[in-house]
Amino acid sequence: MFGLRFAYSRQAAANGGYLMPGRKSMVKRETHLLSPDQAKWRLNNWKAMIRAYREKGYSYPTISRIKKQVQKIAGQK
Repeated sequence: MFGLRFAYSRQAAANGGYLMPGRKSMVKRETHLLSPDQAKWRLNNWKAMIRAYREKGYSYPTISRIKKQVQKIAGQK
């Protein structure tokens, strides 16, 4: 019975758009609404962004993934 409830809840969360499992969700949460200008600003002030991300509790590998995505949005790589 528990498995059915779990599957139903997971499907409802996925359909509702609030299922956010794993580290990719952190990267998406930080980058999905960034404009190219905002991304360039973040790259120019990257040391401050690292400090902010560390205060949020993000690990360095996660911050690196965020930076890759921000670079992609800014059009640098």
